[in-house]
Amino acid sequence: MDLDATPFRYFVTVADARSFTRAAAQLNVSQPALSAQIRELERRLGFALFLRTSRWVELTAEGRLFLANARRMVAEAAWANQAAREIRENELRIGAPLYTQLIPARRALLDRLIVAHPDIRLRIFDKSHARHYADLTRREADLALLVEPSDAAAAQVDTASDADWPEGFERLVLAERRLAIQVPAGHPWAAAKTLPFAALGGVRIGVINRALGAPLSIAITRTLSEAGVDVVRPPEGHAVAVERYGRLVGMPVVTLGWFDALPGGDGGAVAVPVEGLDLRTRLSLIRLQGEQRPAAALVWHMAEALAEPPGTPAQRGAALSMGRASTSLV
Repeated sequence: MDLDATPFRYFVTVADARSFTRAAAQLNVSQPALSAQIRELERRLGFALFLRTSRWVELTAEGRLFLANARRMVAEAAWANQAAREIRENELRIGAPLYTQLIPARRALLDRLIVAHPDIRLRIFDKSHARHYADLTRREADLALLVEPSDAAAAQVDTASDADWPEGFERLVLAERRLAIQVPAGHPWAAAKTLPFAALGGVRIGVINRALGAPLSIAITRTLSEAGVDVVRPPEGHAVAVERYGRLVGMPVVTLGWFDALPGGDGGAVAVPVEGLDLRTRLSLIRLQGEQRPAAALVWHMAEALAEPPGTPAQRGAALSMGRASTSLV
């Protein structure tokens, strides 16, 4: 394949400029060289692309029909060049939303990668879950680190669109947490080891929005609504912000159990598991099925060594002290 697509790029430039002189200046080539390239392309195609006079240039009917194809070939050549450059340079592209900086397993993996392999060119992107999935599908990212629902079958149902849970991915679970209710340290529930599901009925509880994906938000809201919860949507609906909001206003809120060191806020809080509320989330390292670049395969193997064994008791249930050292998001 002609990775430069030079003849097609020359043709598109002349077609847009409607002038060989202006096109030659834009392309930084001589006008005779440009004309020769166009004549050779016309010979290879078997039809004329332009009607030429000494004063103007106009596309032929065949040229107008071929122009869209030429534009596509120029774009595809640019994409192929970019892909070849990325393979050659072995740049590793990982999607990891900003909230994952508060998760120890994420820090352990990426910090170890940075320290142990300074030769690997690394780029980390912060986007929505749907955009991270799209990047993986288009191979614009090699890996993604996301908090997702543990129940994949339910997640496929609890979607707002196909982009919320696309197929074709392989997942490595680094850790799993069980959803709980965070309450202020002085709340009547704070001393309980667990809460009965029925106790949630009629209680105002803050919930997360779709920042961590539609499937998780939909599952939480539906389950709490079935329990008769008076669902409250805080001003900021991200899971991190919801936990902080609960501390600030003294309201019970949903906690996913991941964020052990939150910046800001006053007082302490306690995460209490709820009997019958078996919603769990997992920190997944995700990749598209198929061939992987060497750097991406290396990270996958590193993650396998760091992953918690299945069934590890990791639910956070101790008091969450606002006085602990916090991990900044900036």
